Amino acid sequence: MQANATSSAGLTATAEQPLRLVFAGVCGLILLVGLLANGLMLLVVGRGPGAPCPLLSLTNSLMVNITLSDLLFLARVVPVLLLSFLRQDWWLGPTVCTTSQAANSATMFCTFYSMVATALLNHVAVARPDLALPSGPGARRLLCGAMWALGLTASLPTWLFQRAVVEEGAWACLLLLNPAQTSCYFTLLGALAFLPCVLGLGCSFGHMGWLLWTQPRGPVGESAREHRENTGLILIVLVVFMLMWGPCSVLGYVAAVGDLPATPVAYVASSLCTLLAYSNCAVSPLLCFYLSRPFRARLEDLFRRPLAARHPRAAGGAGVVMESVQPGRDGASGSPWGLVGV
Repeated sequence: MQANATSSAGLTATAEQPLRLVFAGVCGLILLVGLLANGLMLLVVGRGPGAPCPLLSLTNSLMVNITLSDLLFLARVVPVLLLSFLRQDWWLGPTVCTTSQAANSATMFCTFYSMVATALLNHVAVARPDLALPSGPGARRLLCGAMWALGLTASLPTWLFQRAVVEEGAWACLLLLNPAQTSCYFTLLGALAFLPCVLGLGCSFGHMGWLLWTQPRGPVGESAREHRENTGLILIVLVVFMLMWGPCSVLGYVAAVGDLPATPVAYVASSLCTLLAYSNCAVSPLLCFYLSRPFRARLEDLFRRPLAARHPRAAGGAGVVMESVQPGRDGASGSPWGLVGV
């Protein structure tokens, strides 16, 4: 939902401009933190050793997919929101209106489906430990490509109907559907693209928890304890994603059907919900670094290697310590995407 999708009527010019600048500043902070966190995540994933088992090889590829999706979101969507806060009307043109909102939908669903696929793969690995998961380069590319295909499919209505139009004498970037069509679109989107995944995740996590409780064994390459930690972290990241995007999606629907009042409170609420949703691309990698011991070990190693190259004698002991906690050797305990050997 763009900043000008809801009216700021009722706000005086004296109050509106500083408020818009504050929102733009928050966008800038999201952009800087998100680029830094996701850039570090990509470096950490890319510098790791080879994955020791098919499950980890697949989940590593999905982790890269999520990071690339977030980086595209940060590069293509967040700057547009920042610029849209600088003026009351839409001033970035029709092409930016359509492409930025389509990229918003595509990357959001690609990230969501990649997280769902990661959780379901972990479930399959526990429920069917004897099943040989295909993990070759072709299978990984097909899996990641399917996530992007699903994201692009979910964004098709945005490509078709999101336009820059003149409304009440000012340009606005809007979804050109009448209330009945909008209600039908969001109903289908929820029923086909979102609800089945949520129900599937509920059944998956419930069954996996029951299996780990009654038959305490993890998939090949992980102990039951490590897999419980990984499952808990996957659940945390998914729940945080849905909680941060939920309010924005609800208000976006209310605004699209024309039921959101043109009041200062509604404008501030919709702007804050949009910022909350957009900040998820910066929060997710920070959660991984904070909650995952292997991620932290790799991050420390990433910064210690340049120091070791400059001071090889002083860094020798530290190198031995870091070698002893390499994720590929300690079972990746606590890694939300099972990144023991990217």
